[in-house]
Amino acid sequence: MKLNYRLLTVLLFALAVSICAGSFFEVFMTGEGKQQIENILGSLLNAESDDVMGLSSFGSCFLRIFVKNALMLLLAYLSPALLITMPILPSFMLLRGLSLGFSAAMTLEVAGVKGILYIVTILLPQNLIQLPVYCILSVLSIQACVTRIRQISEKKRSTRHTDARRYSFIFLAGFVLITLSCLLEALLVTSI
Repeated sequence: MKLNYRLLTVLLFALAVSICAGSFFEVFMTGEGKQQIENILGSLLNAESDDVMGLSSFGSCFLRIFVKNALMLLLAYLSPALLITMPILPSFMLLRGLSLGFSAAMTLEVAGVKGILYIVTILLPQNLIQLPVYCILSVLSIQACVTRIRQISEKKRSTRHTDARRYSFIFLAGFVLITLSCLLEALLVTSI
């Protein structure tokens, strides 16, 4: 199974658009809701580290992050068999892009130039791992679903075991990378 680079380019472009849309949404957001979010974020960024550390432990933070990501990967892995779960991982990836853009713009607005440091140290590291992995796994999942649909429409029963093994191996490698990024994210979140 060869990776479809056109589809990967489309997904990366959609991810970039979703990040921009999230930041534009934050910029054009007005009202009391925005002020409340700014106050909460400002209190988190300016709080003493002892106060924030009491909010969550590393283990509970990691477990919460890991379960969400593992569920998305499992649904994407099963998409060639279930077919209905095919859009879940690309949708999750685009929602992550929206939240990343929104969070980055809000952090810059609340913390000013110091916000760049927060973005680079807290938001960027795990997302530099997760978002490209999600893009590649989304492409693989979509390709496998399309292949499966073609097999069903042509009423072919034969499947290539080498493609299935390669598909599983790539998803396993993606799972390992996502697990490492979840560890990194939990470490960064609990060490604010």
